[in-house]
Amino acid sequence: MSGGARVAIGCPDLESSTGAAGHQRAETPALERVLGRADLVLFTVCAILTIDTLASSAAMGLAWFSWWAITMTVFFIPYGLITAELGAAWPGEGGVYVWVREAFGPKWGSTVAWMYWINNAYWIPSVYLIFAGTFGQMFLHGGASITGSADALQGVQTPSPWQDATIAIVLTWLTVGIGIVRLEVSKWVPNLGAVVKALIFFALGVLGLSALFRGHRPANVFAASQLAPKWNDSLAYLPALLYSTFGFELMSSAGGEMRNPKRDVPTVIFWSGALIAVLYSFAIGGILFAVPTGKLSIVTGTWDALAILGREWGRAGDTVVYLLGLGFLYACVANVVTWSLGANRVAAVAAEEGTLPAALGRLHPRFKTPYLAFVAMGVVSTVLLVGGALLSNSQSNIFWMAFRLTALCLLLCYLMVFPAFLVLRRKRPDQPRPYRVPGGHGVATLAAWACTLYIAGACVIFFLPSPTSQAPLKEALILGAETAATVVIGWLLIPRGARAASRADDMMRRG
Repeated sequence: MSGGARVAIGCPDLESSTGAAGHQRAETPALERVLGRADLVLFTVCAILTIDTLASSAAMGLAWFSWWAITMTVFFIPYGLITAELGAAWPGEGGVYVWVREAFGPKWGSTVAWMYWINNAYWIPSVYLIFAGTFGQMFLHGGASITGSADALQGVQTPSPWQDATIAIVLTWLTVGIGIVRLEVSKWVPNLGAVVKALIFFALGVLGLSALFRGHRPANVFAASQLAPKWNDSLAYLPALLYSTFGFELMSSAGGEMRNPKRDVPTVIFWSGALIAVLYSFAIGGILFAVPTGKLSIVTGTWDALAILGREWGRAGDTVVYLLGLGFLYACVANVVTWSLGANRVAAVAAEEGTLPAALGRLHPRFKTPYLAFVAMGVVSTVLLVGGALLSNSQSNIFWMAFRLTALCLLLCYLMVFPAFLVLRRKRPDQPRPYRVPGGHGVATLAAWACTLYIAGACVIFFLPSPTSQAPLKEALILGAETAATVVIGWLLIPRGARAASRADDMMRRG
């Protein structure tokens, strides 16, 4: 097969045998089914445990625990139940793209695929700036916080934006290389990443508890009165908490590479969801014990907390903390690789069906991975990193600008996923559903509406000033313009054949 050849990466589990543009799809998937249940649990844990926004969430203080309980009830649990049903009923390659396409037609399916793919390219700079900042603290500035107190955190040298951008660009293209190799090999990056993340989150909690039992006073006031949700104080950091709940649907983007998706998807969501809820609580508690919220850096806060907690154990503590710090750096890379593996497959399926540019669907002749989608992702991320270094001298502000854009693009995808769930319940009642949201149609409807309203509210919150805003109104206008431009570009990229198919599909619906 030539290097530019396209290979059908659809899955025969889907009832339709034709793509959105009317092209016949292959009856046999070209991808190997290499993902077992353990792989999927680790993949999901690695995707949702967002180590890059952990410090930002902790900046909410003890009110985080109340907001987390609210989020679990209103969104996280219903979201998990809904994606379990959709992932088991439509287990083919493509995930959110397939669900929205089946519900609303190819135009909206391609829009979701585009936004899901581009949000990942936008997100990479924010994660790798966290990596660069922590790397600088550990190795380029003498590990200042490892031997100092919390008060010393304010005096750490601020690195050059270009230094951080250079580190982030190198990591971006490392991610591209990892994503291009065969999934049977690349899956071990998120698998190991999930274990490393779990150890870091668990270690933060254990170190915090051990310091408490040794008689040390916490850096913040741990009192029942501090648990009450404080809307004004928490609002700036609430987006980070919201973002840390996303990712249940990501494994379904590789549904054609799962060994038994109908059986495994619901089970994986239940087990990974419970583990994630516990680990987040442990980690936030440890950070709040170690670092005063007023001195918590959103870029290096997790490393700072590990350094302060490990200091109490002398040289042995220093060694453990440095090992955990190395694990933190690896976890940043694993987080990006995990989302890149899923997002690029979503785009590739849409491209293979003719609803996104064909180049995004081209598979590597040897590894059978969407290599051009990964390369395009690397180009977009590199441009953003260079632009950020040119436009801002604040590392934290560059992080928030990139983070808000990627989060808003992802939220717009979810705004279509939950209505699609209800439409598919009505439109495709005979579709086999190995798992269904319990409680009947009323509970399913309530869950979908709760998730939709939650996402809509989150979209509004992301336009409010960030903690590092230098010009709030200007930044909000830029965010709106960037998001609108992203949507318009996505629509313009839809091939003409897909647009014609979408118009015909709309006419059939109205008829």
